[in-house]
Amino acid sequence: MNSKFILLALIGFLFFGCANKQKFNQSDEFWYKQIVKYINQGNLDKADESFSSLEAEHINSPFLETAILILIQTHIQIENYLIADYYMNRYNRLFGTKESKSYIEYLRIKSKYMAFKQPKRDQKLLLDTLDLIEQYISTYSNSQYIPYIQTMQTNLKLSQFSLNKDIVVLYQKLDKPKAVEFYKKNTLANLVDEKNIQEPEPSFIRSLFE
Repeated sequence: MNSKFILLALIGFLFFGCANKQKFNQSDEFWYKQIVKYINQGNLDKADESFSSLEAEHINSPFLETAILILIQTHIQIENYLIADYYMNRYNRLFGTKESKSYIEYLRIKSKYMAFKQPKRDQKLLLDTLDLIEQYISTYSNSQYIPYIQTMQTNLKLSQFSLNKDIVVLYQKLDKPKAVEFYKKNTLANLVDEKNIQEPEPSFIRSLFE
């Protein structure tokens, strides 16, 4: 009985050792293919795990840069903006040049812009993204992505205009003239004709809650 138990234990140990060996000491190409495979399968958790193995075992791999860029784009597409942001930071730390950072920071702004869905609830995100845009335009004034950045800036400022109008109405009801004047100065009234601004129409369901 004891000899059978020992034999089974040895077999189990050998099997476990072989199974674990599959998870370590693989080539960088193997891990890169695993990342692509899991992305195609829609299994981002496994793709992230494979990236961790690639980075841990092959920090100087030529596949690393491409893998990070693929993961950034994929996480943005499925709206995992925080994880996308993590990979952007990793990319800048490992491969950042002024030219490459202009692209990565464009993607960072794009991801925040895409995450911005409800102007009346996401005021901080709106203001933070506008600040990032200002920094981008100042730092990368010759970037090929400037037209896209400016389009996002215009749309966000229009959202800010709409939000500030609602705040003005609120402070008028509360009889706070100083607050009313402050927010009036921070609308787009001094930049564009208000008549040319069409208020966004929320969906019927959302309008019930706003």
